[in-house]
Amino acid sequence: MCSGLVAFLCLISVSLTAKVKWVPNTNFNLKLNFKDGRLPCPRQTVVFPESLNGIVSIETKAVVGGFVLPQDGELVFGDGDLQFGSSENSNCTETGNVYFLENSVSSWAQPDVWSSPKFNEATPDAERVPCFDDTVEFPTGSVFTISLPDEQQVVRDIKINGVSYDTRTFIDYVLHQRDQAQQFILNQYQETGIFITNKQCKSRSGCPCQVNVMRIDCSAKICSVPTCIDPIQPVGHCCKICGGVISFDVDQSFDLMTFKELVEAVIEGYGNEDLVYHIGKIENKIQLVVVNKGEYTGTSAEVVNDVNNRMQRHWVQGVKEAAISGSPLYKYGLGGKIFVSMFFAVVLVMGGVYAYYYKLPEIRLPIDIAGRPGMLSRYQRRTDSVVSLTRRDSVITTRSGISTAFRNPMYDSKRGRVVVEATADD
Repeated sequence: MCSGLVAFLCLISVSLTAKVKWVPNTNFNLKLNFKDGRLPCPRQTVVFPESLNGIVSIETKAVVGGFVLPQDGELVFGDGDLQFGSSENSNCTETGNVYFLENSVSSWAQPDVWSSPKFNEATPDAERVPCFDDTVEFPTGSVFTISLPDEQQVVRDIKINGVSYDTRTFIDYVLHQRDQAQQFILNQYQETGIFITNKQCKSRSGCPCQVNVMRIDCSAKICSVPTCIDPIQPVGHCCKICGGVISFDVDQSFDLMTFKELVEAVIEGYGNEDLVYHIGKIENKIQLVVVNKGEYTGTSAEVVNDVNNRMQRHWVQGVKEAAISGSPLYKYGLGGKIFVSMFFAVVLVMGGVYAYYYKLPEIRLPIDIAGRPGMLSRYQRRTDSVVSLTRRDSVITTRSGISTAFRNPMYDSKRGRVVVEATADD
């Protein structure tokens, strides 16, 4: 089992052929390389780290207020044009410093270093890697340093600056690389750890993304705060999420396509286009994760619960586990506000009743009865007549046979009272 500070890439995906691109790039004109995730404004000063381990490339026009250069490092100007000072046509008016972040060395198995159309919000971090039937692409003009995997990974093709490589030519490229802007670091065994071949999946129960399991360092992942009560953490996710998950053991007779059709039918039945799902496989275990694309509404949890109830028993060959997150925080907060409001409203009403009957002093008012001035000796907020809601001898019998009675709590008031009794004429 995988555990400890280093999170695992334990779940391997049911793979579909796709293009997977390498993301890290020290190009100056990329938003991700700045601390606030935005390119600098013409009036802002760009502050570089004290030391740059790699090369920072300026490929397109850049307009900044100024540079605070590193003590040690290298900036390369390609076809880009660097201009200092504000631009009259710029709509950006922010000032101050903006910080350039150098991601000098990244790992093949690091979170969020790959992008692909097949990835969505439900895809675990452990499965956001190239699979055995994927084409790996390192974009033209990108600047990076990558540590190659320790465990051998199988891919369909590797393209570097638009040129395809097989296993032999890729090894030769890494060993004799001349492009200083793009550096590949051999693994601890002094190998590339990459095997390039055209492999096909022929199992009806699906194939794992990679046979050899890698590890992902989740300490490099920035997790957002879940917007639900009791968030879940599916296998392979570095962060807790809102939604639902089902995992179960299968054998070779399991039909992955039939299960996928069930999931899609349930989602379509909810009529919600704001749902995405991911089906992954490790060894003989299938995992389904369903989440909302945007704000969590609870629908994804309902879908997982529905799928769990509709699954056929013979699909599961061992243990089946399902988990769903709770209500959205905004609904939970609304319920709490209503409860607090009602509580204080009840307290205020009861306090008002108590003060009305027992705490207010007697009020004496001058009156004129039959033209003679005088004083009303007693004026109270309530009448001195108290009506007993039930007689002392009346009882209410419950279904359990226990006798009980209800009496007006004001019946035994110390003040005078008039008892109104029922008569035969009533």
